[in-house]
Amino acid sequence: MRSRILGKIELDRARLAPDLEYLAAVPTVEEEYDEFSNGFWKNIPLWNATGGGDDRLYRDLDGAAARPTRHAERVPYLRELVTTVFNVERVQMARSRNLKNAVVIPHRDFVELDRDLDSYVRTFMVLEDSPLAFHSNEDTVIHMRPGEIWFLDAATVHSAANFSDVSRQSLCVDLAFDGAFDETYEKEVFADPTVYAPGATPDLPERRPFTTERRDALLGLAGVIGRENFRDILFLLSKVHYTYDVHPAETYTWLVEIARRAGDDKMVEKAERIRDFAIGARALGERFSLTAW
Repeated sequence: MRSRILGKIELDRARLAPDLEYLAAVPTVEEEYDEFSNGFWKNIPLWNATGGGDDRLYRDLDGAAARPTRHAERVPYLRELVTTVFNVERVQMARSRNLKNAVVIPHRDFVELDRDLDSYVRTFMVLEDSPLAFHSNEDTVIHMRPGEIWFLDAATVHSAANFSDVSRQSLCVDLAFDGAFDETYEKEVFADPTVYAPGATPDLPERRPFTTERRDALLGLAGVIGRENFRDILFLLSKVHYTYDVHPAETYTWLVEIARRAGDDKMVEKAERIRDFAIGARALGERFSLTAW
């Protein structure tokens, strides 16, 4: 796992509370990559390429500065965190994110952009704890604790889930560098050098062994899969790696094999296409329908 804790801050709960209330009140709309999630998934842009409060699309800025949106004006504490904790000259986008009773399918980010993937840096800080909320990155599942500032290696296969309705608001700040992100650049994430404190021990939940019997049981879904529940089966399979010690990309291996065993060539094709769209390559703004046949 390349994802790691870069630092930690003590959140001011009194100042944070009204910001969280505002974010909770912002209406939920369709996301740029809504096909990646089910359940409640909300992203609110605080800084982006255009300054538009409804612009949720990540873009390369090519040296330009990210612009605050109208939402940034309504969350003064989070605005202060972005501008004093992080190196704003490197910030490409900042947004709040929330996930409840939902899973985000395994995917890779930044594949539709022009820079070397290793130059993109996604930081993630949970603002309120939800004990059943997790991230995954390649072969590891993570429970992020409030105030921890993570480098989340979003260019590799990753996912997120919250198996409860307990809100998990978080602050996601994306930055870009001129070269591959490594220890040389880690300190440059922060405007405040005292925040940089790598090496903290993460909270990594234990998972059960993934056995041949478990795999065979999953492939038995070939007996129930159909075009009407194809999407549901994908999201069910996306949850498996949170409980069992298996790579999240296997989600698509199982999906393709289940579709193949079901004997539906259209489903096999769609399973292969969502695999390539999610963890392979896609164009900027490209969309994918899991329900249109």
